[in-house]
Parts: sequence; C-alpha cells; structure tokens
Amino acid sequence: MIQRAKDDGLVEVRTRLPGSIDGPLSGRLASAFGLSSAFVVRPQSDQTDRVRAALAEVGAHVLQDLIREDDVVGLGPGRTLLEMSRYVTDAPNCDMVQLTGSATTASADSLRAISAITQVARGRMFPLHAPFFITDTAAARAIAAQPLIRQTLQRMDRLDLAVLSIGGWPDASLLAGMLRDSGDLDDFMARGAVAEFGTTVLDAEGREMDVLSERLIGISTAQLRRVPVKIAIGGGPGKSTALMATLRSGLVDVLVTDAQSARHVLGA
Repeated sequence: MIQRAKDDGLVEVRTRLPGSIDGPLSGRLASAFGLSSAFVVRPQSDQTDRVRAALAEVGAHVLQDLIREDDVVGLGPGRTLLEMSRYVTDAPNCDMVQLTGSATTASADSLRAISAITQVARGRMFPLHAPFFITDTAAARAIAAQPLIRQTLQRMDRLDLAVLSIGGWPDASLLAGMLRDSGDLDDFMARGAVAEFGTTVLDAEGREMDVLSERLIGISTAQLRRVPVKIAIGGGPGKSTALMATLRSGLVDVLVTDAQSARHVLGA
C-alpha cells in the first residue's frame, strides 16, 4: 500500500538525517562488521571540532529515531555526547541513565548532557555522582555501595538502548587523560590498551583488558553486552585504531563515524 501511495504521488519519503551521509560507504561498513546500521558522515573539514560537531548532529538524529516510548536509555561520557545532547530536540518519554562517573574535573558537563535530554524526553534521570576512575580499589567499592549510586548502577541492568563515545588512547580519551594525571597511563599503554568503550578497555584486537574494572564506576562489560541496542559514536584524528578495536569487540550495533575513519578501518 505504501509503494502504491508513493507511485501515485500521495506519499513522499524524506530522510531525517543531514545530507552529509555517505550511503554506499555506510552500507559497506555495516556489512563488513555485521552492524545493524552505520552512518558515515562527510564533515566539512577534518579539524577535530568540525568532525565532532558533525558526528554529534547525526548522532542526535539517530538517537531520536531509535528511542521508543518508555525506554530506558543510557548515556556515556565524552565531549561528542555533550555536544550531541544540544541537538536532541524531540524524543518519546523515556528514562535517562548516566553510564559512567564523571571523566573530567568539570563534573557538571556529564550532568549537563543527560539533563538536556531528560528535559526533552520528560522522563526520570538517574545520575551517577561519582568520579569515573578511582585510584584505590577499596574506595571504588565503597563509592559504588552508596545507595543513590547503587540505584543507578542497578538501573543499567534494564537498559533498552545505550549511547557511548569511543575513547582513543592516548590523546583522544578522557579516561586516558585521567590515567596520565594519576601516573598510570604508561603502564596501561605498555600492556597494549588502545581504546575504551564505556568502562571496557580494549586492545588493538578488540579484546577486553580486565585491568581497570574494579577501579572504574559505571556500566560493566557484561551489562553492556546485554543492552539490545548499543550506539557507538566516534571518529576523527586519533580515533582510527580505537574505532577498529571497538568494532572488533562485538559491542557495537549502530555506528556513527566519519568518512576518513570508515575508509581506514575498511582498508585494514
């Protein structure tokens, strides 16, 4: 019936995504890595800020299209997702869950992103008032046991959709920056860490490196694997190796990246 209506000129189908999507490259990327869908963006410039802005805008459209009424949606950290939150202007009623503790000294940034989307979606907000990285394992356990933090961590078992940015080590990752400040980064780089996705640290082959799990506050790898739809957003300078590792991990269902990064991983 829809096809007949289109043929008769009664129905017109328009894409809600910006016109900067490379359709053929998106299809090749999704097919190569077994993704349910991929959106390869052609930014106007290869500058980091321009790439981040382009990914953020497309990511917002993708998120808005995938949310369903009464979903529980998780939102990770990162500058791209903070910028993405400004483009989310319409969404069904849903609960928003902060997927990791704060990854910067400006902890309000993490709350700003999840608060902005919660205001649009008119649901409940489950913030995570804790640092992302804790230097002491015992302290991390004590923080995770606090009632409000425990409530948010348990809510992650009920996620319908998760949105996370890809952290590229060492210079395009907020977590790597925290490890550098604590003096731990060189050790983890020597062990082969190239990326993080949520709290999951990955080597170049996409294997989880279980080296920080007890010192990070946020969604576990086991919880993340159980989420029906996992959206990864990442690209630009310093992210190609991390993007490949994240795709190899099998933790991604929907990907938003830039054309240069897509060509790199397909070539590899």
